[in-house]
Amino acid sequence: MTNAWDDMKRAKEDSYFEKKNKEALNRLSNKQQQSRLSPITGKPMEQVVIHGVVIDRCQDTGGIWLDAGELEQLVEASKNEKTEASKGESLLASFLKTLSGKS
Repeated sequence: MTNAWDDMKRAKEDSYFEKKNKEALNRLSNKQQQSRLSPITGKPMEQVVIHGVVIDRCQDTGGIWLDAGELEQLVEASKNEKTEASKGESLLASFLKTLSGKS
């Protein structure tokens, strides 16, 4: 009788945690789908991709926000560009052009 009782408790516990895990995954999925809000205006920001790095830009103020590690990725892309000796505009010029909306 004790085994049946323990099995029932374990099954209910497993069911409970499975439900909680699904709820957490749904919240995480919904959060990732929502666009970020500008800390200045509170309006949704647009996402701009520059050299493979996604940057959040406030359309009203032109302010930009980088997530952890994105600045380092941009610096690395700039270093790689210098070593490749590519023709055309530099990473900085391209970056500023994109941010100003003149791309």
